[in-house]
Order: sequence, then C-alpha cells, then structure tokens
Amino acid sequence: MSSSRGTQIKEKVKCSCKGTNLDKLLQPNILILLCNQNIHGYSIIQELENKKLFHGEKADPAGIYRTLKMMEEKSLIESEWDVMESGAPRRIYAITAAGKRCLSSWIKTLEDYQRSIEGIIIEAREVLK
Repeated sequence: MSSSRGTQIKEKVKCSCKGTNLDKLLQPNILILLCNQNIHGYSIIQELENKKLFHGEKADPAGIYRTLKMMEEKSLIESEWDVMESGAPRRIYAITAAGKRCLSSWIKTLEDYQRSIEGIIIEAREVLK
C-alpha cells in the first residue's frame, strides 16, 4: 500500500487510539448533566461539547439524540415537550431514579476502567522502551 493511500485511509477513519470513539462515555456524561438540571437536547449537545470528552471537536447531534432515545427507552431519563408561544416545541430531558442508580454504577465501572487503563499504560511504556 502506498503511503498516500495509507494517509487517505487514516484521515477517513478516526482511530480509537486518538480518543475519538468514546461514545460509551456519552451516557454517564448525559446523566451528570441531567442531575444538575432538566434541559433540552440542543443544550445537552452544547454542554457536552464544552467537556473534554470531544477534545474540542463538534459533537454528532444525531448520535447524541440516538443515545438520548436509547436512554429514555431504558427509563434512565424521561422527557416532555416544552411548547413555547414562539419557536418550535422542544423536548426537555430529566434524569429518573433509575438514571441516578445507573450513574452510581458508572462510578464503579469508570474506576475499574481507570485501574485497567493505568495497567495498560504501564505495559505499553515498558514494551516501547
């Protein structure tokens, strides 16, 4: 494979090694946001973009709305339409008791991930010496 073709492939595919495929971390971040306030989807997207999760890149709104729908189907969050006198109606999201229990479970899961990641970093540094 020529280097120019390899470069083209690298540009098209976002490698997990760059931290771009961390969509599983959307769920705990959304739950954290909704613990603080009930907000509509667009505000969730804006708040997520301000977090380190996206490394300064734009969030994928369709992906976030899919995640919100999945979370609502699992009863982790709930929503209702906010019909304003002016402007389009917006769906306002709120965390449920099940969502708070889920977030509590995420703490242990993330702590376990953190320990595993620390081990991987140590091993990777060792083999690259």
